[in-house]
Amino acid sequence: MKSRAWLAAALAALVCGSAAAQDGMAPRHRAWLEEEVVYIIGETEREAFLRLEGEDLRDAFIEAFWERRDPNPTTAENEYRDEHYERIAYANEFYGRDTGRAGWRTDRGRYHIVLGPPRTREDFSHSSFIYPVELWFYNDPALRERGVPPFFYLLFFRRFGAGEMQLYSPVEDGPQALLIAPEPFIQGDFRQQIERAFDQLHGISPELASAALSFRTDEGTNFGDIRGFGTVSLMDEIYRSPTFGIDTGYAERFDFGSVESDYLFNYVASAGFHHVLPGPGGYYLHWAIEIPNESVMVVRDPRIGRYGAVFIASIEISDRDDPDVVLYEDRAESFFAVSEEEAGALGQPFLFRGVVPVIAGSHHLRVIVRNRACPSRNEEECRRAYTLLEGPLEVSELQFETPELTDPVLAHGSALLGGDPLYRGYRFGRRRIRPNPSSVFAAGTTLYLLSEPLNAPEDARVEWTVAPDPAALFGDEPPPPVSGTVAAHGDRDGPLVVSQPLGGLPGGRYVAGVRLLDGDGRELARREVPVQISPRAVLSRPLVDGGLGEVRPELAGAPELVRAGQWEAAGNPAMARAYAEEAVRVGPNYVPARELLARYFLEADDPAGAVTLLGPVFAAYPDRYETAVRLGEARVRTGDFEGALGPLARALELRAPDADLLVLLATTHLVLGNEESAGRFLDQAYELDPENERVRALRRR
Repeated sequence: MKSRAWLAAALAALVCGSAAAQDGMAPRHRAWLEEEVVYIIGETEREAFLRLEGEDLRDAFIEAFWERRDPNPTTAENEYRDEHYERIAYANEFYGRDTGRAGWRTDRGRYHIVLGPPRTREDFSHSSFIYPVELWFYNDPALRERGVPPFFYLLFFRRFGAGEMQLYSPVEDGPQALLIAPEPFIQGDFRQQIERAFDQLHGISPELASAALSFRTDEGTNFGDIRGFGTVSLMDEIYRSPTFGIDTGYAERFDFGSVESDYLFNYVASAGFHHVLPGPGGYYLHWAIEIPNESVMVVRDPRIGRYGAVFIASIEISDRDDPDVVLYEDRAESFFAVSEEEAGALGQPFLFRGVVPVIAGSHHLRVIVRNRACPSRNEEECRRAYTLLEGPLEVSELQFETPELTDPVLAHGSALLGGDPLYRGYRFGRRRIRPNPSSVFAAGTTLYLLSEPLNAPEDARVEWTVAPDPAALFGDEPPPPVSGTVAAHGDRDGPLVVSQPLGGLPGGRYVAGVRLLDGDGRELARREVPVQISPRAVLSRPLVDGGLGEVRPELAGAPELVRAGQWEAAGNPAMARAYAEEAVRVGPNYVPARELLARYFLEADDPAGAVTLLGPVFAAYPDRYETAVRLGEARVRTGDFEGALGPLARALELRAPDADLLVLLATTHLVLGNEESAGRFLDQAYELDPENERVRALRRR
């Protein structure tokens, strides 16, 4: 029976936990695993916890374990955890009195901890006909939320009148096991023996007699050979109830190199996609992540009556063949807050999107969105979660001859916005779409599809279809596809976005296809994307839609500077310098671009060019360290030591010096005849980096 299997599983867990403890597990962690959560932890979670090394990681795992079970994450309290420890305390106080074991180890303690107290408890310890028996009756509709029926019995007895109370089994024990003097077994009279035992119990208590045949209240009376097997399924449901409806996948997915340890075990599932689309000056990576509302950590500040959370996005683009080569990385933070009146937004998914210029090549994308919600200034009370979007990222060279279509983007809607035209994640000037990363649409709604035709002939047109997936099951007559067509060229604001009502299509798997055709109907390009149509008429859509980690092309020179950095990381200095020059050309007032190009001038032994770039910048922005130190070096290398002294001294004030800056200062002071200051700067440089070649060369002089 499942209850006996549970005992064996629990015993195995204790042995396994003890072995882990012998490998260095702290006593408090051993107690947590082997005593405090032994009945409610999932096997995936247990195995993950045993694999961990270090107290900090185990502490973080325990915090994540309880957060997964918190019924109201918007408050500082965790009602589930508090109730669980109250149940353990009750079990230890009342169920271990007549045994030599702690109450939590007993059968009654186990089920009290898992299910809570019964609605009624009857004690039959003083009958002269039956062994000591205790009958529990549960009547709790809330148990349905944990996969357990709301009405059932549990029965405990002292087997042969001795020892502690054990869980009775209608299948393995039978009602005669409760009787002190059952009638002798008569060969071939099995049914009659059960019936006579039932009658004796019925005379004591009808409910006791029913429970002796089955813990289920809806099974009725059966005296045959098959009796009470509904109890087996009930016990299985009770066994699974601690993890029912809880996503324990977070315990399988933790990457020690991805996030900080306090986020490590708080992974939440999400829907996400990314696309490479043309934009100002080249291709851009657009990404979107949709997080279900139940996975978002939000807390309520009772002082001001507002709900709030912080979202932090980090993006990394690396070389697919060499992950150590990071082409681009960035991190951005956004704060979310709503009032009591706006709290309805918390019941909808959260959507985050971003955009980054990308260079051609085979890359790997990783976007991590962290979610932190703190009810107080105490960091230990903060709730944390993270989700991840990653995958291959293929970027082709931008070409202007061969007709093609961009990858289709599925969306809930499309709109033209007022104000200045901006380029953002899935926003193209004034045209913005509402991306649908899940690719699931409610029946009867409208599917929006973005796919931009590139290099198309003047008479070309775009045709789209939404057709049943050939691998899906739709019966003998799959629904006919729906389709439409539009001219590839036309007067439109932004890329091509088409809409297709789904009213006539039943739920199932589909394929949204888009084709580029010439004037004679010949196919020039084709793209497809899978679509799921839900039979539900309404699906939750994000009300929170925020941008994170977006490069803004309207800042002249910014996209070119990003591409310059990516080419430099890819080991192509010529392309890096070309894009840095382009960044300065299109954005002559964009200071970071001037600083990067000045560095390339210095590396090419052209300090005069660096002075020309950075002289005006230092005059306008004397508090920029990169400007000050590079301008100082450039003037030293041109022989303008008087002019170098001001920028170098300012750089020394702005940041703790490194050996190279100190060498520049020492050289400048030495040439200007201030040997005492030169010696002091040189000694500092030697203390910081005695192996620095510039330091050693100057000391030799």
